[in-house]
Amino acid sequence: MFKNRTIVVIGSLLIAGCAEEEVTLDLKNTGNPYQIAVDGGVFSYGGHQFLKLTVPFEQNGQPEPASGAKIEVSDGQNTYLYRETEQKGEYESVEEFAGEVGKVYTLKIEYCGQTYFASDSMVAATEIELEQIPAGEQSSYMKIEHWRDDGSIAFNNHIQIELSKHKFGCVETARWIFRDIETDYYVKTPKNLVLYEHVYSHHSSIPQGVFPMQREGSGAAYNESAQPIQCVKLSMSDKYYDYLISLFNIADWSGGMFSTIPGNVKTNLSKGGAGYFYASDVKIRYLDLHEMLELVEMFGDKELSDEYDEEDEE
Repeated sequence: MFKNRTIVVIGSLLIAGCAEEEVTLDLKNTGNPYQIAVDGGVFSYGGHQFLKLTVPFEQNGQPEPASGAKIEVSDGQNTYLYRETEQKGEYESVEEFAGEVGKVYTLKIEYCGQTYFASDSMVAATEIELEQIPAGEQSSYMKIEHWRDDGSIAFNNHIQIELSKHKFGCVETARWIFRDIETDYYVKTPKNLVLYEHVYSHHSSIPQGVFPMQREGSGAAYNESAQPIQCVKLSMSDKYYDYLISLFNIADWSGGMFSTIPGNVKTNLSKGGAGYFYASDVKIRYLDLHEMLELVEMFGDKELSDEYDEEDEE
């Protein structure tokens, strides 16, 4: 009656601040080393919009934060200034605001004597329908138990759900986040939308050269009697989707020396920049745990489902 694997959402992005005039930039391949990388954008979810800046100097295996940048974001009418938070390289809008569908948001960064621009348009996300939720063919769930060091049971009423990171052939391209309300780690700020893990729905078919072992998932454990699961959908422009595909080609779908998948990652940052500054409409729906399990049963790994059904009957 239970399956094996996990759910939660991937991903992350957002930013706020405004430049005074719209800058239109075409996507381009980043063949040369970059000077600065952006992760974040503007959301229709109100609050202090958020983004991260890094530079390509590795420190303990991680890119180094780009501290001391001057940032602003513009929608052509309003300009929003950003400030650096207590965490170096992380920036939030000084004022709380919410992005609007149909507007183009332009980012301006001044850092180490260089100025970088990027822009993206906010397209509308449709309301979340149950059948749209991306429970891919590798999605599954199982009942789990946690034991203490002394041999006693810590808990035995949790379900581990896993959603495929990518689901293809969907009606709408989008990023998704799933959080357990009970843990208090659900989406409450634009920063959460950037930093939390994401799952992706694709309107296209699976790319040629992508093999099953390259389609990993992401997941989390939920209490059977828990509060509803928060389901968040983030829209994306066509250009942002093109960027993500170029990134997945390298990070998720590359097959090594025999791979036929292209290897260049795109960006909408001006010369010397990497990453992507995006604008996303946000839709939120709350699901009962059993609604999520039904979706996994319907679209997920049926063989695993049957296997755990048999174990449960025993």
